[in-house]
Amino acid sequence: MARAAPDPEEMQWALAEASAEALSVAPGWFRAWPTADEKWSAVNVRAATQVIVNHSREDDRHPNSWTVRALFGGHAVELHVGPYETKHHALLVAHAVLSMAYRD
Repeated sequence: MARAAPDPEEMQWALAEASAEALSVAPGWFRAWPTADEKWSAVNVRAATQVIVNHSREDDRHPNSWTVRALFGGHAVELHVGPYETKHHALLVAHAVLSMAYRD
């Protein structure tokens, strides 16, 4: 079953969400949630092997919500966007992150 493309307002919202956490140092860099005693963290999405949407129920960080993560081999890093109430919103933001990371 083919899905309709997101409407322009949804994509504009998703791009605003992604833009809020993009770093201007170079294309593809986004804030990520820090681990342990780190003050902040950033990752280059262009170096990721995958960008995924994850149901947070799996790790109890944000119960019953959706997050966007970048995979680097077997290591997952949660991007500093969201969490989102619906998978649809998380997918839109993941798409926006990739669009921003690879735009010329």
